[in-house]
Amino acid sequence: MSNIVRDVLAAVGSKSNTKGNMGVTSGAWSMGDATDLLTKAENVQINVCHNLELRYTKFTPGFQDTNRLADKLTNVLNEMSALEYEMEHEDLTGVESSVGEVGEVVKRWRETTAALATLQTLLNVSNCFEEAQKSQRAHHFLESTKSIAEARQLLEQASTKDIDEKLDIIVVLKEELIVKEEQLRYTLGEVWNETIRWDGVSSGDSPKVTTLTVCYPEKTHTDTKTSSMEKTKFENIHDMFKALHFLGELDRKTKTFGKKLMNCVFKPIIQSIVELKVLEERNSHVLQIKQWPNDTKKMDAEGVFSAVKEVLNFLRPLCEEVLCEDEPDKEVTFMTFIGNQIGKELTDLLIRDCIAEAVPCKSKDLESFATVSSGAHELHTFFIEKGFYSTGDTTMLEYASNVDMVFSNKACAHLLEKARELMKRPLHITVSVALSLQTGELVLQNEAGEELTKSSMRLEKMLSSGTFLFPKCKISASVCELVDLIYEIMEEACQSSPQYAGRLFYTVRNILTMYSSVVPTAHAHVLSTLPQPAAIVHNSAMYLAHHALSLGQQYHLRLPKPLRDSTITTTDLAQRLRYTATSTFLQSMKKNRTSLLDTLRDSSLFETIGSHATLVPAAEQHVKQILHQLELLKKVWQNVLPQKVYTKSMGILVGSVIEEVITRVVGLEDISAEAALSLINVMNILKDNIPPLFQDEDEEPPEVEDDSDTSPGDVVQNVRYWLKFCELIILLEASLRDILDRWADGKGPLAHQFTTDEVKQLIRALFQNTDRRAQVLAKIK
Repeated sequence: MSNIVRDVLAAVGSKSNTKGNMGVTSGAWSMGDATDLLTKAENVQINVCHNLELRYTKFTPGFQDTNRLADKLTNVLNEMSALEYEMEHEDLTGVESSVGEVGEVVKRWRETTAALATLQTLLNVSNCFEEAQKSQRAHHFLESTKSIAEARQLLEQASTKDIDEKLDIIVVLKEELIVKEEQLRYTLGEVWNETIRWDGVSSGDSPKVTTLTVCYPEKTHTDTKTSSMEKTKFENIHDMFKALHFLGELDRKTKTFGKKLMNCVFKPIIQSIVELKVLEERNSHVLQIKQWPNDTKKMDAEGVFSAVKEVLNFLRPLCEEVLCEDEPDKEVTFMTFIGNQIGKELTDLLIRDCIAEAVPCKSKDLESFATVSSGAHELHTFFIEKGFYSTGDTTMLEYASNVDMVFSNKACAHLLEKARELMKRPLHITVSVALSLQTGELVLQNEAGEELTKSSMRLEKMLSSGTFLFPKCKISASVCELVDLIYEIMEEACQSSPQYAGRLFYTVRNILTMYSSVVPTAHAHVLSTLPQPAAIVHNSAMYLAHHALSLGQQYHLRLPKPLRDSTITTTDLAQRLRYTATSTFLQSMKKNRTSLLDTLRDSSLFETIGSHATLVPAAEQHVKQILHQLELLKKVWQNVLPQKVYTKSMGILVGSVIEEVITRVVGLEDISAEAALSLINVMNILKDNIPPLFQDEDEEPPEVEDDSDTSPGDVVQNVRYWLKFCELIILLEASLRDILDRWADGKGPLAHQFTTDEVKQLIRALFQNTDRRAQVLAKIK
C-alpha cells in the first residue's frame, strides 16, 4: 500500500498543474474501478463479520457456509491484489479526482485491505476449528491437536493487528479455542481410560487377580504398506499418545499409569510369588497377575528378571512409536516417559528386595551369585534397548558388579542378625558345662591349623593345668550356639581374603559387644522377676568372656598375613562381659536380699517378743518363710551356678538375714527368761536349717578331684556373723558366771564376736539389777 500511495500522490503532484481536475484516462484502471472494488470488499467484510458473530456469539445455526465466505473473501483479495499490481507497474498519466479524493481512496484501501487480511485469518481460525472437530470425531487426535495449535497461532497473529472493531470477535474466538482444547483434552482422557483399563479382583483368602487390558480399535482397512499387523492395531493409540504429548498431558497421564504399574505389577512380582499370563483377545491385549495372600515367599532373581521383561514386552507395542516426529535426533517414546516416572523406584526395589537377597551369606555359595549378576546385566541392557533406562543410568549394574562389597556387607549383617536372634531366645533352655578332662594347657595352632606341641613362650610354660578350665555350671543353650557361630566365623576368616577376614573378625567383636546390650534389654522382664534367669545370664556372659580371653591368640597365626601384623584380640571385651555377668546377677541378689529383710522388718516381732512370749509362733512362721525363700533360691541356683559362686551368693543372703536378727536381738532392752527361751528356739530354727543350704545332697562323686564339695566349714567361711549368731544363742541361755567365763578378760570367744557395749546391753536386758550383775558388768571391759 505504501507504493500505491507514493505513486498516486506522485502522479497527482506531477499532473495537477497541466490537467487540473482531469481524470486519468490513458491507463487500464480508473478511480471508479478502485472505488467499486473497495465497496465490494467492504460488503464481503460485513458479511463475514456478521456470519462469524452469528456462529460464535449468538450460536445461530442458520449461518452461511464459511467456506463460501472464504472463497468470496479470497476472490476480493485477489482482485485487490491485481489492481494493486497494475497501479504499481503502470505509468500514471492522469488523475481523475483531486488530491483529497485520492487520499480518501488510499485510506479506505489501506483499512479495507488490513481488515480483509484479518478476516482471512479469522476465517482460517474457524476452518481450523472445523478441521479439529472432524479429526477428533475420526479419532485422528494428532491432526486435531495440530489444528488447534494452528488456530492458536493465527489468533496470536490477529491479536497483533490494530483493528479495533474486530477485537470482540477475536476475544470470542479465543474463548472458543479454550473450549475446543478442553473438549479435546476430555476426549483424550476418555479414550485413554477406554484404551488402558485396570481391573482387580480379591476376596478373602482367594488369590488377588489384577488385570491390565490394552484395547485397540478393530482394523477397518487393509494397509498394504505395513507388513506388521501389530503396528496397524496400535495406530490410533500411538496417535493418542502423540496428541497427549503435543498438549503436554502425557507426563501427567504417565505418572498415574506408572504408579499403578509399580504397585499392582512390579511390586508383587519382586516381593511375592505371582502367576503371570499374557492373553490376546479380540481387539485387546491382556496382562493378568495372580497373587496369593499371606504368602511370604518370593520368586528367585531369575524368575523376577524374566517376569519384568515379560511385562515390558507386553507394553512394547504401545511404546515403539517415537512421539517427537519434529525432533528425529531425540527418540522419545511412551516407554521413556514410564522410565522417567518409575525407573529409579523400580531399580531401588530390584536392588533391595531381589538382588540383595540373592547375595549369599557364605563365601562357598558365592559362585552361585554369578548367574544373578549376569541376569542383572542382561536386564540392564534390556532396559536400555527398550528406552526404559537412559545410557547413563548404571545404578543396578554397579551394585551387581560390586559383588565383593555387597557380599561382605550382606554376610556380616546376616551373621549379626543370626547372633541377635540367638540372644533373644528363651534363657531357661540350658545345657551343662562340665569340667574339662584335658590338660588345660593353652592350645596354639600354626598356619595350617596344626597344634603346636612346643612353644618358646615363657608365659605358657608357667601356666598351671587349670588356668583355662571353666567351672561346672549351666549356661543358656543359645549361648553354646553363639559360641559355635563365633568359631565358625573365625574359621571362615582364616580361609578368606584379607579384606573379608578383617570384616569377619570385627563382626565377632561386634557380636561379643552386642551381647552386653541385647540380652539385658530383651530379657529385662524375666531378669527383674525371676532369680534363675539372672544366674543363667551370669554364667553365659562369663562363658563368653572365657572364650574371648584366648580367641585372638588361638587364631592369630592362621589369619591372612596382613591381619597378623596388626593387633588381633578380643581380650579387652572379656572385662565388659564379666561386668554384664556380675551386674545382672547382683541386681537379682539385691532384690532377693530386700525381700528377705522385708519379711523380718515388716513383722516387728523381734521388737516385741521380749515382753510378749505369745508372739513366738508368729515369729517362727516368719523365720520359716525366710527359710522357704532360701530353699527356693537353692533349688534354682545350686545346679546352675558354679559351686563357689553359689556358696558365696547364698552366704551373702544368709549373712544379711543373720545380721538383721543379731541387730534386733541385741537392741532389745528387756528380755524375760521365757522370752529368752523363745528367742533361742526361733534362732535354733535358723541355725539348724541354714547349713543344709550349702550342701548338695544330689551331687554324684566327681570323676576328678575338684573343689565342688561342701562342708560345714562353708557356713562359717561364707556366712558373715555366723559365729556371732551362734555365740548369741549361747549367751541367751547362759548364766552370769558362764558369760564371765566366755569373756575371759576380753580373750574368750564372746569377746571375739561382741563388743563390750553389746555384751553389757545383753546382760542388762537378760538379768535383773543385782550386785552380782553389777560385778559382772564391772569386769566386762
